[in-house]
Amino acid sequence: MDGKHLILIGIMLLLINFSGCIDELTQPATTTVPQDLDSMISIACWNLQIFGPSKAANISLLNYYAENLAPYDIFIIQEIRDASGTAIETLSTYFPDHDYIISARAGQSSSKEQYAFFYTSEVTIQEVIDHQQYYQDTMQRPPLQVILTVNNWTATIYTVHTQPDRVTEDLHIVEDIIGSPTGDIMVIGDLNADGIYYDEDTLQHFIEWQWVTSNMIDTTVAPSNNTYDRIIINQEMSNNYLSSGIMDDVTTDQSDHYLVYGIFSTDHP
Repeated sequence: MDGKHLILIGIMLLLINFSGCIDELTQPATTTVPQDLDSMISIACWNLQIFGPSKAANISLLNYYAENLAPYDIFIIQEIRDASGTAIETLSTYFPDHDYIISARAGQSSSKEQYAFFYTSEVTIQEVIDHQQYYQDTMQRPPLQVILTVNNWTATIYTVHTQPDRVTEDLHIVEDIIGSPTGDIMVIGDLNADGIYYDEDTLQHFIEWQWVTSNMIDTTVAPSNNTYDRIIINQEMSNNYLSSGIMDDVTTDQSDHYLVYGIFSTDHP
């Protein structure tokens, strides 16, 4: 049995045996569990905190990342800082079942970052739009947009790492980029949408959307309780949403953020 099925079976068992706790934690749009695991897809995002040559030279660390990321059909790595491009190339060798897309280096200072979007052969990439080319003067890290198809399901994923002191402005721009589209849309990443950076109790953005990584979930390694990392989906995508959660077995040597993930049905468009 492959890694995908192991992680999905584990999540489904949690849903069955602890449905009250899981429902309260993840606020799922539906509790329907498909019988065919092949009709499900897992999507994760992890800010690896200044991932560059130093971390890429640490074999134990790379094995840890691989162990925790490989089971996901799609996973996004944020905060890649490496002008040489060798760090992500090294990490990619630990994921033989995944291809990946890498964004352009973005940043208005000498500190520039990239997003890496990994996906398995089950995923067909329809289009990739790196908004760095359009918004490099107004955002530190413009979103990477990926349109994909799995089985009968087509979805658009925007991954973004907002600037802490510009969360409100950055989210306004992301809303403008998305506009009023039809179809299933997700915004995922380190949005810094909590704490001193953003009033999570008085939402100003994506008001009609479902914030599946809810305010009660801590996504940071620090002692403080903040939900910086988010998965936000529109109403159309809510019809495919099954569950979500975090992977919090993380130390400060590995990252300052937890991994966040969502599980979706691909049975219908």
